[in-house]
Amino acid sequence: MKYLPLKIIILCIIFPPVFHLGAVQSLEKYLTDVYKAEIENVYTGDTRVLFDGNIRLKDAVNNNIDNYLQSLALAPWGVKPNVIVTTKKGAIIYPSFEEEDSLLPPTREQIASENFKQLTGGMKIQVDVSLERSSFLVISIFSFFLLISILILTYYYRVGAIKAKMEYFHKEEEINRLLELEKKNRERMSELAQDRAFLSNEFKRIKNLLEDSKVKSRRNEDDMIDEIVGLEKKIDRIHSLYDGQQEENRVLKDIISQYEKGELKSGRHREKASTLVSRRFKTVYKDIIFHPKAIYGFTDLTDEMQIKAEEIVRQLDENPALIKIKRKVLTKKNIEAIFEITFSHSGRIYFSKEQGGKVKVLAIGTKNTQDKDLAFLNTL
Repeated sequence: MKYLPLKIIILCIIFPPVFHLGAVQSLEKYLTDVYKAEIENVYTGDTRVLFDGNIRLKDAVNNNIDNYLQSLALAPWGVKPNVIVTTKKGAIIYPSFEEEDSLLPPTREQIASENFKQLTGGMKIQVDVSLERSSFLVISIFSFFLLISILILTYYYRVGAIKAKMEYFHKEEEINRLLELEKKNRERMSELAQDRAFLSNEFKRIKNLLEDSKVKSRRNEDDMIDEIVGLEKKIDRIHSLYDGQQEENRVLKDIISQYEKGELKSGRHREKASTLVSRRFKTVYKDIIFHPKAIYGFTDLTDEMQIKAEEIVRQLDENPALIKIKRKVLTKKNIEAIFEITFSHSGRIYFSKEQGGKVKVLAIGTKNTQDKDLAFLNTL
């Protein structure tokens, strides 16, 4: 899954053994310090007994340390302390080993004297605690870190699954929207084809009437020629619209195909749509200049608002004098007049009149983008 990062997987694999090893070593060091401090407090026992000569120091140390080790609560869990007690001269006091019995047992005075020498000479205690790697305690530590790793991996997996599901639904919605747009374009193409057929027949009829009416006055002839020229322009426009719709349908099919393959980015989609609209507008509306800001604003409109906006653009191209202007926009940097037209309640079109009678559409948007559009007009 692309939403499950590789670094998280690697971390979850490395995390349990590394932290388990560190935890075991830290626990061994901690228990070593604790056991050593406790053994130092109990290993000699009652010194009065030693100074009276009732028991040898070596026997007392072995008994006290053995009793202490047997009382450890963690011993059944795999904790093994290794203890060595020696004199300053290196004689081993603990653990004890078999000695040859002397012919005559030492007296109490001799035992007391020997105990006193060993105690006053000082002793060294070495404690080394180790944990059995197959013990329950070690396995529990490893299981704890393994459980944490599994929980982390499960969390990221669920988050990734939710993201993938949301992306899938978004892609399905976009594909359905494009299919609906393709359906509407097909209907418009059908209407344009009917208009083209009607205008072609009308052109033929008028042309035949012109041939039959050559004897009429020059004025009527000029009127008919103007009507023919107008019809030819309309036919050319219908042809251009038809070709543009075919090209737009082709692009929509490519976009739908790319969405189904998961290859389309939203930026590329918007750029293609803007290029297609700009090419069609330049072909159909030859007397209007479109600023790129207006093209991008048109592509961001809904399908219904695009139809309403294109009706206004068609009126600007054919007869701008009939357009109802809402207000004149005053800008700081531009001394030329900029006019605002509304459509579909919240739609806005801003244009100016160029030298030569052409119209320049500067921006197309809605009431929600009005502040940004006015700020853009101030930069012109």
